[in-house]
Amino acid sequence: MSSGTHPSGRGRGGGPDLSTTVPIRPVISKSLVLPILDPNNPWRDKMPDTVMQRPAFGRAGKTAKIQINSHIIKRFPTIAVYQYDVVIGSGTEKRGLIRKVWASQAVQSKIGPGFIFDGNRIGWSLNKFGGELRIPVDLDKEEGILPRPGRENIHRVAIKSASNIKVDLSSITGYLEGQKDFDDTIFQAINFLDHLLRETPSKHLINLRRSYFARQGDPRDRKLLGYGVEAMHGVYQSIRMAEGKRLVVNVDISNSCFWHETCFDRLVYALSGANNEMSFIASCQPQDGKEPRIYKHMRRLAKSRFTVKHRGRLNEAPVYTCTRISNFNAKTHKFEVVKKETGEKITMTCYDYYKQKYNVILNKWHMPLIECNKKNMLFPPELAFMQPGQRYPYKLNEVQTAEMIKFAVSRPPVRRDGIQKGLGLLNWTGDPMLKNYGLTIDSEMLKTNARILQPPEVHFAKNATAKPGYSGRWDLRGKVFVQPGIPLKSWGVCVLMPDIDPRPPVTPDQVNNFLKNYMQLYRTHGGKIENPNPPVIRGVPDIAEAINQTFHAAGNQMKLRPQILLIILTNKSTENYQRIKRNCDIRFGVMSQCVQASNVIKNAPQYCSNVLMKFNCKLGGTTSTVKSRTQYFNEPTMIIGADVSHAAPGLEQESFAAMTMSLDKTCSRYGAAVESNGMRVEMISSENVKSMLSPLVDWWIKNVGGGRVPKHVYYFRDGISEGQYRNVLKEEVADLKELFDHFGQGHPGNAIKITVVVVEKRHHIRFFPPQGPDGDKNGNPLPGTIVDRDVTNPFENDIYLCSHVAIQGTARPTHYYTIMDEANVPPDRFQAMLYEHCYQYQRATTPVSLFPAVYYAHLAAKRGECHIDMAVAEKIRLTKERLKHPGREDPTHSSEMRLLSEMPKLQKFEPKNQMGYGMWFI
Repeated sequence: MSSGTHPSGRGRGGGPDLSTTVPIRPVISKSLVLPILDPNNPWRDKMPDTVMQRPAFGRAGKTAKIQINSHIIKRFPTIAVYQYDVVIGSGTEKRGLIRKVWASQAVQSKIGPGFIFDGNRIGWSLNKFGGELRIPVDLDKEEGILPRPGRENIHRVAIKSASNIKVDLSSITGYLEGQKDFDDTIFQAINFLDHLLRETPSKHLINLRRSYFARQGDPRDRKLLGYGVEAMHGVYQSIRMAEGKRLVVNVDISNSCFWHETCFDRLVYALSGANNEMSFIASCQPQDGKEPRIYKHMRRLAKSRFTVKHRGRLNEAPVYTCTRISNFNAKTHKFEVVKKETGEKITMTCYDYYKQKYNVILNKWHMPLIECNKKNMLFPPELAFMQPGQRYPYKLNEVQTAEMIKFAVSRPPVRRDGIQKGLGLLNWTGDPMLKNYGLTIDSEMLKTNARILQPPEVHFAKNATAKPGYSGRWDLRGKVFVQPGIPLKSWGVCVLMPDIDPRPPVTPDQVNNFLKNYMQLYRTHGGKIENPNPPVIRGVPDIAEAINQTFHAAGNQMKLRPQILLIILTNKSTENYQRIKRNCDIRFGVMSQCVQASNVIKNAPQYCSNVLMKFNCKLGGTTSTVKSRTQYFNEPTMIIGADVSHAAPGLEQESFAAMTMSLDKTCSRYGAAVESNGMRVEMISSENVKSMLSPLVDWWIKNVGGGRVPKHVYYFRDGISEGQYRNVLKEEVADLKELFDHFGQGHPGNAIKITVVVVEKRHHIRFFPPQGPDGDKNGNPLPGTIVDRDVTNPFENDIYLCSHVAIQGTARPTHYYTIMDEANVPPDRFQAMLYEHCYQYQRATTPVSLFPAVYYAHLAAKRGECHIDMAVAEKIRLTKERLKHPGREDPTHSSEMRLLSEMPKLQKFEPKNQMGYGMWFI
C-alpha cells in the first residue's frame, strides 16, 4: 500500500459501473483510525542500549567439518604503538592533495619508515615523537618546478600525540577473554590493525576500501562489459574479532567496475549506445531548445581524471579532473590568444587553435568540450584519455549487468583458486609493515564444525507432500495448491505491441493455445475458473490505452470489476514494465501478471506452472506450506519484514521503505506496503511505520488474531550496518511497540514480545565443504548448513545460514543477527524456523537464500519505483534544472521551496479491489 494522493483519472469507455468488487481477502474495517505516534515515544528510553548476548549455541543437525575463507591471526603486535593526530594544511584539503603532501620527501624523511597514515587525520608509529612535529612541504620544489610569483605552493603538516597516545592492543585480548567490556580502546586497537593490513597493498594496488586490484594483472581478471566499462577481479580482506577468543582475517574475491582506459570520445560513443556515427552526431546537437541528448551520458565523466595526448604534447602529461561538460563544442567555443611575435590578441575557436598550434585536426569537433579543474581550460574529448584504475560509480544497465554476472560468478573450486591468487597479491609473509609490527597470519583457511539441519517436507493440498531432501528442488506436477485463489470470473488478456514493429508479437492462435494450456494447468493445481473466455485486447500501440481497454472489456463482459489482468510483453524493457504496473496498481487498482511473448509461443507447461504460483497468490491463494519438524509458533505469532532501498549512485531519487506482514497463522502469505522515506535515509520514519503497518495490523487482528493483537512478533530488518543496530531499537522497534500499544488499547494482557533480527547478505563469508556427503556435486554446502562458531561475533547472537542450493556460483550464506529477543526463543527452534520458512517462498519450487519476509520486502521496495507521482517528480526535476543555470533566480515561492525540501509521497493504490491486502508485489 502506497501512501500519497490518489489520482482522479478514471479511464475512458462506457459500460456498467465497475465498482462492484470481488475482494481478494476478507474486508478490512472502513472505520480504521490511524494512531498518532508520539514524537516523544516513551518506548525510546525503554529500548536497550546494547544488543543481546548469545544465550546458547544451537545443537540440532549433523556435524560437518568445513573450511571458511577466513584466516586466524597467530600473533599480533605486543610492542608499543603510538597514535598521532595528523593535520595537513587547514584540515579541509582534498584527498588527492593530502596524498601528494604526505608522500613528499619532506614528510617521509622526518617521520621515518614504519609510520602508518589513514589518509585522513590519524597516524601510528613505533616511534614516540617529543612534542608537536611541524613540517612545511613545498610541492613546487618537490616536483622540480620553479616557484611562481604570487602563487605559493607550500603546505604545512602538523603531527602531534593523540589524547590516548598509546594504542592498547592488550585490550583486544581482555575483551575476547571476557575480562573487559567493549570500549573506545578496543575500537582504536582494531582500527589500527585494520590500517596496518591495508598499508602495504594500498601502495602498489588499486585500493577501493578493503578491496585491492592489480593495475597490470592477469588478462583473465578483466572483462569489457560494454558502454565504456570494464570489470576486474581483485581481492578483499577484513580483520574482525571472532568467537573462539581469536582475531581472523576474512579474504575473498572482490569484483568491481572501472572506466575503460581509452579516449573520452570513444567512451562517450560507447556510453550513448549509438548504432552509427550519424545518430551519434545527431545526439550531440540541441533539439527543440533542449540540451543535446549526449549530455546525460557525458555528465557521468564528471570527477574522472584524465590526461591530454596529441602530437604537440609528447612529454609526460599532467593529470586533470573533469569538473563539468561545457555547453560549447570545438567550433562554438571561442577564446583570446596572444601572438608571441607581436603581442596581438586574437579570438580563435578551439578547433582553429589546435589546427594552427599543433597541426591537429579535430574530427569529433561536434562533441561538447570537457571542462577541468584548471581555470578556463577546456579540452576536446578526442584528446582526453581516461586515467587507469578509476571506479565506475554508476548503476549498470541490463546488458552490463548480464555480462557482470557471467564474469563474477564462479563455482567453489574456481573461487578458492581466486582467493589463493589474492593471497599472493597481499603477500602477508613478505609484507614489511606486518613484519615490522609483528603481525602473523595463518595462510590456511580455518576449519569449523558446522551443522546441517534436516530438510523439511513441503505440504500441498489433498495431503500431498514434496520431499526435496538435500537436492533443494521439487516440482508441481500433480500438485494442488494448498489454498486456491478466489474463483476467476472477471479477467482480461492484453497483448502489448512492439515499440517499432507494427505487427503483434504473437498470433491469435498462439494466444489461444497458451490460454487453453494455462487454464487447464490452473485447474490441475486447484484453481477455479468460472470464465474460460476472457476478452483479448491487441493492436493498441499505447500501453496506458491498451490496459484501459482491457480493464473495461473484462468488466463489461462479466458486469464485475476485474480481478486480474494477464499482460503479454514484447520485451524486457524496465520502462514499459513500470508503466504497466503504475497503470494497474494506481489507476485501476487491479492485480496484473506479466508474461513474455516468447514464452507464450513456447507454451511450456513448467513455465505456465511457475507463473501460476504468482497468479494464484495474487488471487488470494497460497502455493504451499512447510510441514515443520519443530513447533516453532507456541502462541499467536506475526512476522514483519522491512527493507529500505536506495537509488543507484549519481541518481537523485528518494529511497523507498517497504514493510511486509504475515497474513495467516502459518506465516505463508504476506501483505506489504511501500512508501518514500527521504533521500538516502536508512531508518524508517515513524510516520511510515504508522501509515504502512496500521491497516495490515488491523486486518491481522480481525482475520487471524480473533480480535486480539499477536503475543509474539518477529521483526526482520534488512540492509543496515552494525553501527545502526541501536538506532533500529530506539526508533523502529520503539515505534512498533507504540503501534501495538494502540491496537492493544494499553491492556497489560495485550503486551507483545518482539524478536528483532538483522538480515545481511552483503558480506564475504563463504563455506567450502570437503568433497563427500557434506557438500553438493559443485562443491557448495548442502542447504541447511549453519555456522555459529569461529567466524561469528565473540559474544553476540549471530549465525550464518546457507538455506539454498547455488545453481551457478558459490553459495553465499545469509547472516542473521538477533539483536533483541523478548520471547527468549531457544536457538534450535529459531534456526529451524529460519531454515524451514525458506521452503515456503510462494513463487519458487526451491528453498531461497533469504528469509521470505525480507525477500518480499525487497520486491515491494522495488515496486515503489512504479508508484512515483510522475507529475510531481517532473516538476521537481524542472525546478532543480532551473537552479543549475547561472543567472536564474532561486525559487522564492513557498510552495516551490517546499517542493524541493520535502520528498513527495508515493501514489495510493486505487482502493476498490483492496490490493494492499494481497500479494501484489510477488
